[in-house]
Amino acid sequence: MSFVPRSLFTTDALPERDRFEAWRALFSAHDLDADPQDFSGSIETTQMGPMALRIMNAAPQGPGRTKAQIRRDGMDGFVLHLSQHAYTVETERGVLDVPAGAVSLNDLSQPYRRSRVAETDSLIVALPRSAVAALLPDEDALHGLILRGGAGRLFADHIRSLAANRHVIPTLDAAHLAQATFHMFAACARPSMEGAARAGVPLDAARLRIAKQFLRSQLATPLRIDAMAKALGMSRTQLYRLFEPEGGVAHYLARQRLAAVRAALDDPLERRSIGQIGETYGFGDGTHLSRAFRKAYGSSPRDYRASILRIRRGVT
Repeated sequence: MSFVPRSLFTTDALPERDRFEAWRALFSAHDLDADPQDFSGSIETTQMGPMALRIMNAAPQGPGRTKAQIRRDGMDGFVLHLSQHAYTVETERGVLDVPAGAVSLNDLSQPYRRSRVAETDSLIVALPRSAVAALLPDEDALHGLILRGGAGRLFADHIRSLAANRHVIPTLDAAHLAQATFHMFAACARPSMEGAARAGVPLDAARLRIAKQFLRSQLATPLRIDAMAKALGMSRTQLYRLFEPEGGVAHYLARQRLAAVRAALDDPLERRSIGQIGETYGFGDGTHLSRAFRKAYGSSPRDYRASILRIRRGVT
């Protein structure tokens, strides 16, 4: 009886100076965030028909897929990752916390970045897109999915069982086990997909509130999307998506700055000049402030302040 083929790659036999480069060459489809010094790694691959099961042990690393890599290599399919350590995954939808022992999924045709963490008997399953799409037509929504609850634990146990018995899987049974795994994954992923969809609306609303509060506290600071995304634990794409109904991040910030200027001009105790008020709220150029204020409120800041003063004096 023949058994499914297995292969092993390890850096142990290589000079230390060459180990990380050899490892990186093996995973050329990924951008690896790791310390090259004293790096070591090994990966065993068991090929089960159209599905590959891998067991990885390696020094801390954070793999990612960039848009440039995706355009360059055109790799497709899905990768399931089961780690003994907690980590985070950043996708264009945001940053997700993956608990130790949970199965996460990434779509190789979409960018992502995992935080740097050691690989300690990590279990990795590569699934072809065609097999997943046949069972889950909305497979594009799977990127970044974390399998949670009882169904997630059940599927994690299934992967561990495959790994524990990889030595005795007959070649004739490999394709059938792969198909069974595809169906089990689809069944176990659905509850997590539905839960993510239900949680998405209130979660996005909460994220938008936090992002708006952040911008309102930074009215005098130049807008830097990268810094804002990092401070809020979101991605640039996620911020752009959240602010689409507001006309964009910059548009929302501009409205808030103008509203703050107008509130200051309405304040009877305000003694600062219009130029000083403008600088306080991010308008270093008086001409820009005047033009934007007129467009928003129908008059210049100077005329607006004068009209407010006349109203207070009872003069029309």
